[in-house]
Parts: sequence; structure tokens; C-alpha cells
Amino acid sequence: MKKRTATLDRVMVFLLGLLLLLGGIWTIGLYLDVPAAQRLADFIDFPAWRTAQQERWFDALLAGILAVSALIGVWLISVNLRRYRIGRMSSPASGPDGYIDINLAMLAEGVAAEIGRHPRVDTVQHQVREMWGRPTMTWTVRARPGVDVPALRPVLEDAERDVRAAVPGIDVDTVYRIHLYPVEA
Repeated sequence: MKKRTATLDRVMVFLLGLLLLLGGIWTIGLYLDVPAAQRLADFIDFPAWRTAQQERWFDALLAGILAVSALIGVWLISVNLRRYRIGRMSSPASGPDGYIDINLAMLAEGVAAEIGRHPRVDTVQHQVREMWGRPTMTWTVRARPGVDVPALRPVLEDAERDVRAAVPGIDVDTVYRIHLYPVEA
């Protein structure tokens, strides 16, 4: 998720939470006969609310609110569900004589297969995507509880060297996660 999207989500949740909190405080204030809450309730013109649906403008107002709300809702969903996967990246060695594109997903798949050859590793999943505005290759290594983690480190260091040798000059982050299965009694 990009920083702007995360910030927008946090601001929206904060505003919605603040609105709900203020509504709850106002309702409790009405129940406890707090004068400030009563004054706020006095501003509401209940007869006008009851007759609003007979006015000519009421249906147009509801349709406008529906359209604006639907557009904002679709926009928020599309921003949050945007794909951040990366397919190919151009090599800095590309020039006027030709372009070199490297498929990072295929490279990550090959590295995952190499890591998966370790005897105590069960599965290796890979992912190539944009994380916080940076291209990132991530491998999640799932291993049995008895794996020798210090012995697994050279395997991951070799994988890192292979990645750097395959993508010289391409600025990409790499993340290696080791998940151990729970110990069974």
C-alpha cells in the first residue's frame, strides 16, 4: 500500500471514529439531560424534517447524495484494491541498440526453487510487488521446526548474490522471511 493510500485510510477512519464518538457523547448527554446536548438538540427543526419529503427538491437531493456517495465509495475501493505487482523492469544496460527487460517474477520463482532444495524447507513462496513506493522481491520460506536456521542463512545469502548478479544496476529491495511450523508434541 502506498503512503498516500495508507494516510487517506487513516484520516478517513479517524474522521469516522470522531464522528461516531461525538454522536455517542451527544446521545449520552441527551439521556443525562446535559444542557449543552439539549441546546444542540434544540437546533434541530423536527417539523421541517418531517415535511421535507413532500418538497420538490427532496428527491433530487437524495439522488445527488446517492450519486456522490457511490462515486466516493467506488473510488475508495479502487484505491485500496489497486494491484501493486511488478512484471518486467528495464535494465540500465538498455540503450538505443536494444532494450533489456527482466521479468522479476520469473527470477523470484527460480530463486524460490533454489531455496526450496534445502532439506528442511517445505515450501517457498515468492512475491514481486511495489511496497511503500519501492520495487520489492519477497520470499517466504516455510520450514519444519527442526531446521538449523544458522545453516539456512548461507542458502539465503547465496540467493541474494544470485539475485544481484541477475539484475545488475536494477534498484530492487529483497526480503527473506522465515516461518517455522509449530512444534508438535
